[in-house]
Amino acid sequence: MNKYRQCMYTVILILTCLVASPFIYKQIWETSSVKQPKAAKKEPTVSTVEATTEAVSEQPETETDPSEAEPTSSEADAEPTTAKPVVTEDAEFVTSTSEYFSDALFIGDSRTVGIKDYGTIKNASYFCSVGLAAYKIGSENINGYSLSDMLSGDKYGKIYIMLGINEVANDVEYTIGEFRKLLDTVKKYQPDAIVYLEGNLHVTIAAQTQNITNEGIDLLNSRLEELAAETENVYFLNINEVFDDETGALTPDFTSDGIHVLGKYYQTWCEWLLQHTISDGKNEANGEAEVTTTAAATEAYSESNDTYADYSGNSDNDYYEDYNSYDDSGSNDYYSGDDDGDSDYNDEY
Repeated sequence: MNKYRQCMYTVILILTCLVASPFIYKQIWETSSVKQPKAAKKEPTVSTVEATTEAVSEQPETETDPSEAEPTSSEADAEPTTAKPVVTEDAEFVTSTSEYFSDALFIGDSRTVGIKDYGTIKNASYFCSVGLAAYKIGSENINGYSLSDMLSGDKYGKIYIMLGINEVANDVEYTIGEFRKLLDTVKKYQPDAIVYLEGNLHVTIAAQTQNITNEGIDLLNSRLEELAAETENVYFLNINEVFDDETGALTPDFTSDGIHVLGKYYQTWCEWLLQHTISDGKNEANGEAEVTTTAAATEAYSESNDTYADYSGNSDNDYYEDYNSYDDSGSNDYYSGDDDGDSDYNDEY
């Protein structure tokens, strides 16, 4: 009889396990399986921050996440948000209102032309043109004015300089020497101005050439950062953290030519600049950053500017940068721009 009961109990136990196992398995599957929904694609945005007078700590040089973990599918698909740049160690960045730029002068090449034409900073002055470079800026004439004319004609509280993409193929120390001369000229006419040296924007991986590489851009940017650190009242800014992909190159979705950001992203650029200012004691934002007050000025552009500005006046948008060479004889043997659309070293930004 005992053996009969044992057999019955065994049969009942087996039947119970067979009946319950599908439910148990389903519960284990549902609790252990984590589904990662694909993140919706979004535009790069500037996160709102409060004005501060505390020193910004130096950021890591790598363009990847500090944890160095591989990006998830959601992170890879989402477009980046702005982050604070690598800055001079003692820099104190604050958020300012749009009035901060009312006494600003922007000096630069085609990227600065893009800020002027497509951005929200409409109350500043500009000295910029396609192909502008530090080594030849002293002889340039834009709209009837030389740089000396601009610097001596008005008093500026801030001066932004973004040059160098046309000189990446040159000897970097020669180029830094030309930047020193430029800063000397700026200090001569505007000794009290806050000066910002802007790092050069990366290009996409596909847009790199023998003469223009992101490695070369990073080398020049690092030397510009050092130059800013050793020069009084000069600060380094680096916008690349906003537009870079996970490889440290310009994100292909943000550009149509691999070199300039799309017109609509210059507004993002301007909002980022508002959040990275040195206090002048007059235009700091109270509480939340005022990053959209000038958006109405360019609202008409927001839908139409889905390509980069055609800085050359050529409807085919095939005019790029002037890659020039420097030799030890002291001469500047540079190549003039062409319009063949091949994006080689004969072209200029």
